[in-house]
Amino acid sequence: MASPFDVRARTWDDDPRRRGLAGSIFAALERAVPLRTDMVALDYGAGTGLLTLALAPRVRRVLAVDSSAGMLAVLAEKAGAGEFAVETLRADFAQDPLPAGPFDLVASAMTLHHVADVAGLLRTFFALLAPGGWIALADLDAEDGTFHGAHAAGVHHLGFDRTELAAKLEAAGFADIRLADAARNEKNGRAYAVFLAVARKP
Repeated sequence: MASPFDVRARTWDDDPRRRGLAGSIFAALERAVPLRTDMVALDYGAGTGLLTLALAPRVRRVLAVDSSAGMLAVLAEKAGAGEFAVETLRADFAQDPLPAGPFDLVASAMTLHHVADVAGLLRTFFALLAPGGWIALADLDAEDGTFHGAHAAGVHHLGFDRTELAAKLEAAGFADIRLADAARNEKNGRAYAVFLAVARKP
């Protein structure tokens, strides 16, 4: 059965707001993480690859992971038209086998609020990272539920309190934890704050 994201995959990139948000998130990531051309990166909740394909020219290889086959099909078509090393994996880390690591960077944009067990996912990310590896997570600050509106199915968190998320990162084993503004997401006539959380595996 097709998921809501499968159904919307073909038109996902048509929204300039989504493309602009991905660009702002990547710019914040680029400022916060010292990207290197020998890095192997994982983009979790990659969707159609808006962040994946921004990362790809800056690292050696990116594994794009998403639970939506439709989204990954669009990503694969876009990646095939370029010259970058991008692989795709359909998976939900809450229930599917993990890819072989280690990775130098795990990134995720606007996916955490769809994850029921955030603390568990952070522990998984920690296990997948090489020592000294980076995590970079972008998502919404705590909001009142109006961001998703009619598309609230599958939303487990109405954004995040930054202090609480930092505590979860620390509990998962991460160090050098920093959270900063990444973007303002204009939607439904309102502006929603998006943060970038960055940390390292010791």
